[in-house]
Amino acid sequence: MTKQDQLDDQHKRSHNGGRVDETEINGQSLTAEEILARAKIQLQKRQDDQHQEPSRMRKNANRSRRTKRRLLPERSIETKHQSSSDDNHQDDERATTHTTQQRMIEAPIEPSTTETSQATLVKGSAWLSLGNILSRVLGAVYIVPWMALLGVYANQANALFSQGYNIYAIFLAIATMGIPAAISKLVAEYNARQAVYQSRQLMRQSILLGIVLGLVFGSIIYVAAPQLSQWSIKNDSLVPVLHSLAPTVALFPVMSMIRGMFQGYQLMHVSALSQVIEQIARVIYMIAMAVIILNIDPQNWRGVVVQSTFAAFIGAVFSFTVFAWGWLKYRHVMLPTPQNDDAVIETESTRQIIFNILAESWPFIIIGSAITLFQLVDQFSYVRIMSHFFTDSQAELSTKFALFSANPNKIIMIIVPFATSIASTALPMLSGNRAVLSLNDIQGQLKQVLKLFVLVMLPSALGMFAIAAPLYKMFYPIDSTNQEGIYLLQYSSIMAIAFSLFMLLSFVLQALSEVNIVIKSFAVGLVVKIMLQIPLVRYFEGMGALMASVVGMVIAILYMLDFLKRAYGVSLYSISQDIWYMFLANIVMMIVAGGSAFILGHLLLSNTRLFNTLNALISAALGGVVLLFFYFKQGLGDEVLGSKMRYVPNFFKAKK
Repeated sequence: MTKQDQLDDQHKRSHNGGRVDETEINGQSLTAEEILARAKIQLQKRQDDQHQEPSRMRKNANRSRRTKRRLLPERSIETKHQSSSDDNHQDDERATTHTTQQRMIEAPIEPSTTETSQATLVKGSAWLSLGNILSRVLGAVYIVPWMALLGVYANQANALFSQGYNIYAIFLAIATMGIPAAISKLVAEYNARQAVYQSRQLMRQSILLGIVLGLVFGSIIYVAAPQLSQWSIKNDSLVPVLHSLAPTVALFPVMSMIRGMFQGYQLMHVSALSQVIEQIARVIYMIAMAVIILNIDPQNWRGVVVQSTFAAFIGAVFSFTVFAWGWLKYRHVMLPTPQNDDAVIETESTRQIIFNILAESWPFIIIGSAITLFQLVDQFSYVRIMSHFFTDSQAELSTKFALFSANPNKIIMIIVPFATSIASTALPMLSGNRAVLSLNDIQGQLKQVLKLFVLVMLPSALGMFAIAAPLYKMFYPIDSTNQEGIYLLQYSSIMAIAFSLFMLLSFVLQALSEVNIVIKSFAVGLVVKIMLQIPLVRYFEGMGALMASVVGMVIAILYMLDFLKRAYGVSLYSISQDIWYMFLANIVMMIVAGGSAFILGHLLLSNTRLFNTLNALISAALGGVVLLFFYFKQGLGDEVLGSKMRYVPNFFKAKK
């Protein structure tokens, strides 16, 4: 057929059938309708195949189908009049488009930054919270056999132990200078910039710095022990206690630097495991030495305290073994292979790295030791104030000091580290993302941090308040001082919320490089505490010291919250609805747990430690079940557990 005949035939079909010109595809002449019909069949088949794929792959498939729909009409109007070169070009184009679409379908969608940050926050906080609570529980549970072994000397021994540990905690804070948290922050920033060489330098120089600081401050606490014992409470028995703590002060800075590195790389489970192993070794040594010493001399309670404080060194040694294991297992994470463009990055000088570490770390001295500094005000002033207004003996004052400071502090410090865990996880996360995230993203992360804090701390503190009576008798000897100790524990549990929120906000602001706000707020709070100390202790004794601490902390917290609201638009009011739901759930939990503790306390015929332990555990379990029920019904479990909610019974789940 000649070219003219082809044109005439085409013209005839066009007029009679009203159809557009045919296109030759793979040796077949197809009209536009036939092409569209085939396309629909292929699209339907692909849609059916992809129906079983995960949601993230379906999103890409839908995008691919929309692209193909836009391309098909353009190809359907092609005619046989186009040259063979054009046909070949279109075939290539179709092949390329098909390949691109296939890649789009197969490519996974990465989770958003917000989702990743929330998952990292929850996972990291869970690991650190688990490690902290296990280590704190072990650190508190030892009190039961330890004080039982000491008998009538229990409160005096606990007061001496607490006095030594308060001074030791300040030396640790100065010796480490907040460097572990600063290292965590700097490591996260270097990782965000993929600065591998700077990260390696930071690790080397921080370990060297930790060795130097440990030797210096370990020597100072050993040499200055006599002077420190006189400044504190004028107790010569404190000298050997401080001497026993000097080796730990020498070793602890290096261990803290290494812990900061692991947290900077988000290896929170290694840090958590090291804390647990450290406490297990410490408690075993304490109890074993107490048994040995008291069997030799039943009145040598001071020797028991000395060995109990030296147990911190034993625990630190075992903690090192965990970090050694973590280094061997995760060295590929902590020592990543440099990228090609890292070769052009200039390494920083040793002086510059140390300067960066110190510049970032010194505010953490205030943050890390804030609670201890408030307690030191009590330790250095309480006996002097009481001696001025009252005529109690030294032994009586030591017992009263133990009732309001040492005894409740050991119990509330089980829950305060929850806030530290959340803050330690948020610190590298906020620091690493601050340079790359928008203000809205940072606001979202800050709200998530505050919400997680309320979710965890509110039931911990209010639950402790509800079961304070059996809980106190579970840990401490049952005697005439119990009722006063229970009241002080209840008040301390409320104080724990203020202490924890201060710690959390301080870490968050430090992560956002708002150091001045942290220092100013703490200074104002501490001044208020000192100003209120004398009048409140005069009229309320030990309770007055706690009241002064709460007022000072609340003022510091309000100062920091006001800044967050002005600078970042984030406040507790921004999550007020969630807080209100959680508060109501916790009120119900308190009623259930407190009612259970009261009923069981009157039903049980014995007031022994065993029966009080059963009372505390049963009441806490009942309150916990009720709280989880309300949390899950409010949908809070979906935010925290995410996909893990599928393991929760349907009875607990919120209705969709």
